[in-house]
Amino acid sequence: MNGKPYGQPSVSARAVRRAAERETEKRVSKPTLAVAAPRMSFGHQHAEAFCLMWYACECGHRERIWNSRDGVTAFGFQCPSCKEPKLKHVNWGLDKYAPDHVPAPGQRIWIDLTRDRALEIARRTVDQVAKGKLPEGADLNRIADAVYNGGMQPDLVVYGYVEAS
Repeated sequence: MNGKPYGQPSVSARAVRRAAERETEKRVSKPTLAVAAPRMSFGHQHAEAFCLMWYACECGHRERIWNSRDGVTAFGFQCPSCKEPKLKHVNWGLDKYAPDHVPAPGQRIWIDLTRDRALEIARRTVDQVAKGKLPEGADLNRIADAVYNGGMQPDLVVYGYVEAS
């Protein structure tokens, strides 16, 4: 006997969880219409509307990001851990419809991009490219309008974070 109840070897909770994750990844390697269709039945225009979605990077960073809007989200973007543009939406089959989700402080969420934020992004982008030579006001507004895209673009923010002025 190995000294354990009923002689059964115990399996750690982590081993069980990892085995389940590996099995899920095998079954759901790519999004399919069968996976996306049920989420569309909630009456939204986009399958990822109000979903909690897993994002992962090659460096090992994983996080769950909530889409607080009925709009598309970025498939990939910069990882906060390694700073490489390799954080990607993974395990689409594990997206969870959660319209009443209350994010924890510090959780990242997708929100609608505002015109002011689009102007800030345009100004920062032009500053990086033009090395401080900002274009005339009309040109900057034209760039901001392209970034804003009529309010269709998502913005990724940290819930509960307010930038100091």
